[in-house]
Amino acid sequence: IFALDANSRPSFPPIKPASSSSETNVWDTILRDTGLESIWVQSSYLEITGEPFNPKKPFVVSVNKMRGPSSNQPSKIGEHQLELIDHVFTNGKKSKIVTSVALNNKELVPTAPLLYKSKEGEAELNLYPSSKMPSDHLPVVVDISLETHTHVSLLHFTQL
Repeated sequence: IFALDANSRPSFPPIKPASSSSETNVWDTILRDTGLESIWVQSSYLEITGEPFNPKKPFVVSVNKMRGPSSNQPSKIGEHQLELIDHVFTNGKKSKIVTSVALNNKELVPTAPLLYKSKEGEAELNLYPSSKMPSDHLPVVVDISLETHTHVSLLHFTQL
Protein backbone atom coordinates (compact mmCIF):
# COMPACT_ATOMS: atom_id res chain seq x y z
CA ILE A 1 0.00 0.00 0.00
CA PHE A 2 1.39 3.37 -1.05
CA ALA A 3 -0.64 6.46 -0.10
CA LEU A 4 0.37 10.04 -0.72
CA ASP A 5 -0.55 13.64 -1.34
CA ALA A 6 1.31 13.77 -4.64
CA ASN A 7 0.44 17.39 -5.44
CA SER A 8 0.16 15.96 -8.94
CA ARG A 9 -2.90 14.87 -10.85
CA PRO A 10 -2.66 11.92 -13.27
CA SER A 11 -2.98 14.20 -16.29
CA PHE A 12 -0.04 16.47 -15.40
CA PRO A 13 2.18 16.78 -18.45
CA PRO A 14 5.26 14.57 -18.45
CA ILE A 15 8.67 16.13 -17.81
CA LYS A 16 12.16 14.81 -18.38
CA PRO A 17 13.95 14.39 -15.03
CA ALA A 18 17.72 14.92 -15.07
CA SER A 19 18.22 11.31 -13.94
CA SER A 20 16.20 9.83 -16.81
CA SER A 21 16.30 9.64 -20.57
CA SER A 22 12.51 9.63 -20.94
CA GLU A 23 9.64 11.90 -19.98
CA THR A 24 7.29 10.91 -17.17
CA ASN A 25 5.01 12.28 -14.46
CA VAL A 26 4.26 11.12 -10.90
CA TRP A 27 1.29 8.95 -11.96
CA ASP A 28 3.19 7.14 -14.71
CA THR A 29 6.32 6.72 -12.58
CA ILE A 30 4.45 5.09 -9.69
CA LEU A 31 2.53 2.73 -11.98
CA ARG A 32 5.64 1.78 -13.95
CA ASP A 33 8.14 1.43 -11.09
CA THR A 34 6.01 -0.22 -8.40
CA GLY A 35 3.62 -2.55 -10.23
CA LEU A 36 0.86 -1.21 -7.98
CA GLU A 37 -2.61 -0.16 -9.14
CA SER A 38 -4.46 3.04 -8.36
CA ILE A 39 -7.60 2.71 -6.27
CA TRP A 40 -9.15 5.33 -8.59
CA VAL A 41 -8.72 2.87 -11.48
CA GLN A 42 -9.80 -0.17 -9.44
CA SER A 43 -12.98 1.67 -8.42
CA SER A 44 -13.72 2.84 -12.00
CA TYR A 45 -13.26 6.56 -11.38
CA LEU A 46 -10.27 6.82 -13.74
CA GLU A 47 -8.95 4.94 -16.72
CA ILE A 48 -5.40 3.50 -16.42
CA THR A 49 -4.26 6.57 -18.39
CA GLY A 50 -5.57 8.83 -15.61
CA GLU A 51 -8.47 10.13 -17.72
CA PRO A 52 -11.93 10.20 -16.10
CA PHE A 53 -14.00 7.04 -16.50
CA ASN A 54 -17.28 8.99 -16.67
CA PRO A 55 -17.18 11.74 -19.34
CA LYS A 56 -20.38 13.28 -17.91
CA LYS A 57 -18.51 14.05 -14.66
CA PRO A 58 -14.92 14.62 -15.82
CA PHE A 59 -13.75 16.33 -12.64
CA VAL A 60 -12.79 13.59 -10.15
CA VAL A 61 -11.42 15.47 -7.13
CA SER A 62 -9.89 15.16 -3.69
CA VAL A 63 -9.27 18.93 -3.39
CA ASN A 64 -11.80 21.69 -4.07
CA LYS A 65 -10.45 24.96 -2.73
CA MET A 66 -9.86 28.62 -3.36
CA ARG A 67 -7.05 30.35 -1.48
CA GLY A 68 -7.97 33.49 0.44
CA PRO A 69 -6.04 36.68 1.26
CA SER A 70 -4.01 35.13 4.09
CA SER A 71 -2.48 32.46 1.81
CA ASN A 72 1.28 31.91 1.85
CA GLN A 73 1.02 31.59 -1.94
CA PRO A 74 -0.16 35.06 -3.06
CA SER A 75 -0.02 34.19 -6.77
CA LYS A 76 -2.75 31.56 -6.19
CA ILE A 77 -5.20 33.78 -4.25
CA GLY A 78 -8.64 33.51 -5.83
CA GLU A 79 -7.65 30.60 -8.07
CA HIS A 80 -10.16 27.74 -7.96
CA GLN A 81 -8.30 24.45 -7.55
CA LEU A 82 -10.35 21.40 -8.41
CA GLU A 83 -7.80 18.59 -8.35
CA LEU A 84 -7.23 14.88 -7.78
CA ILE A 85 -3.84 14.95 -6.08
CA ASP A 86 -4.33 12.45 -3.24
CA HIS A 87 -3.67 8.87 -4.22
CA VAL A 88 -3.59 5.32 -2.87
CA PHE A 89 -1.83 2.59 -4.82
CA THR A 90 -2.07 -1.07 -3.86
CA ASN A 91 -1.58 -4.59 -5.11
CA GLY A 92 -4.89 -5.58 -3.47
CA LYS A 93 -7.15 -6.41 -6.41
CA LYS A 94 -10.50 -5.83 -4.71
CA SER A 95 -10.10 -2.36 -3.22
CA LYS A 96 -13.20 -0.22 -2.78
CA ILE A 97 -13.59 3.47 -2.11
CA VAL A 98 -15.61 4.33 1.01
CA THR A 99 -17.86 7.22 -0.08
CA SER A 100 -18.69 8.69 3.33
CA VAL A 101 -17.80 8.26 6.98
CA ALA A 102 -20.11 8.81 9.94
CA LEU A 103 -18.75 11.28 12.47
CA ASN A 104 -19.85 10.44 16.01
CA ASN A 105 -22.23 7.89 14.46
CA LYS A 106 -24.50 10.59 13.01
CA GLU A 107 -23.12 13.29 10.73
CA LEU A 108 -21.78 12.02 7.41
CA VAL A 109 -18.45 13.45 6.31
CA PRO A 110 -17.77 13.38 2.57
CA THR A 111 -14.73 11.53 1.33
CA ALA A 112 -12.85 11.66 -1.95
CA PRO A 113 -13.56 11.52 -4.71
CA LEU A 114 -16.21 14.08 -5.41
CA LEU A 115 -17.42 14.19 -9.01
CA TYR A 116 -18.28 17.39 -10.84
CA LYS A 117 -19.29 18.12 -14.43
CA SER A 118 -17.47 21.47 -14.47
CA LYS A 119 -15.37 23.84 -12.37
CA GLU A 120 -18.28 26.29 -12.24
CA GLY A 121 -21.55 26.05 -10.35
CA GLU A 122 -21.81 23.19 -7.87
CA ALA A 123 -18.03 22.89 -7.39
CA GLU A 124 -17.70 26.60 -6.57
CA LEU A 125 -20.52 26.36 -4.03
CA ASN A 126 -18.90 23.47 -2.13
CA LEU A 127 -15.35 24.64 -1.40
CA TYR A 128 -13.19 23.20 1.36
CA PRO A 129 -12.17 23.74 4.08
CA SER A 130 -15.57 24.21 5.70
CA SER A 131 -17.05 23.80 9.17
CA LYS A 132 -17.85 20.19 8.28
CA MET A 133 -14.45 19.44 6.71
CA PRO A 134 -11.62 21.52 8.21
CA SER A 135 -9.06 20.45 5.60
CA ASP A 136 -8.75 21.48 1.97
CA HIS A 137 -8.14 17.80 1.14
CA LEU A 138 -11.00 15.33 1.48
CA PRO A 139 -10.07 12.09 3.22
CA VAL A 140 -9.38 9.17 0.92
CA VAL A 141 -10.87 6.12 2.64
CA VAL A 142 -10.28 2.74 1.06
CA ASP A 143 -11.34 -0.76 2.03
CA ILE A 144 -8.47 -2.85 0.73
CA SER A 145 -8.78 -6.62 0.45
CA LEU A 146 -5.35 -8.15 0.66
CA GLU A 147 -4.77 -11.71 -0.36
CA THR A 148 -3.06 -13.96 2.10
CA HIS A 149 -0.51 -16.35 0.76
CA THR A 150 0.04 -19.55 2.64
CA HIS A 151 3.04 -21.55 1.68
CA VAL A 152 2.65 -25.22 2.46
CA SER A 153 5.41 -27.69 1.86
CA LEU A 154 4.30 -31.28 1.68
CA LEU A 155 6.84 -34.02 2.07
CA HIS A 156 6.05 -37.51 1.04
CA PHE A 157 8.01 -40.30 2.64
CA THR A 158 8.02 -43.74 1.23
CA GLN A 159 8.99 -46.80 3.20
CA LEU A 160 11.93 -48.72 1.92
